[in-house]
Amino acid sequence: MTIHKSIRVERPPATAFKAFCEEIGQWWPKGPSFNGKDLADMCIEGRIGGRFYERYSDGTEYDIGQVTAYQPPRRVAFTWRAPNWEGATQVEVRFIAEGAGTRVELEHSGWEQGEKLRDTRKGYDGGWDVMLGHYHSHVGATA
Repeated sequence: MTIHKSIRVERPPATAFKAFCEEIGQWWPKGPSFNGKDLADMCIEGRIGGRFYERYSDGTEYDIGQVTAYQPPRRVAFTWRAPNWEGATQVEVRFIAEGAGTRVELEHSGWEQGEKLRDTRKGYDGGWDVMLGHYHSHVGATA
């Protein structure tokens, strides 16, 4: 029950990696979050054990997960858990040189842990298409 996504960006792996990890708050859509608060920023702390978290307009934060791999410019991985899920899922993103560009491969696994997760997976499958579209547009605008 793993979500697999792959896109190509016309930037080298180092630029693609930086845009995904360090600039996630610039391309991740803002607005109401799962808890009704307005999302102001999305952050990945660039180190193993670092936080993956949301920051809201009122200054509060919610830890979504923890960075489990941080290997610039090739790979980042982190856990992902919503408050009502039975367990944490895992996201891994690989950045593979492909000519002058980069193939970005995303895997989001761990959906088999419970009924709520299995039901939620369908929404995340399409959701990752939307998010990677935002990422692709951001990377395309990066000089």
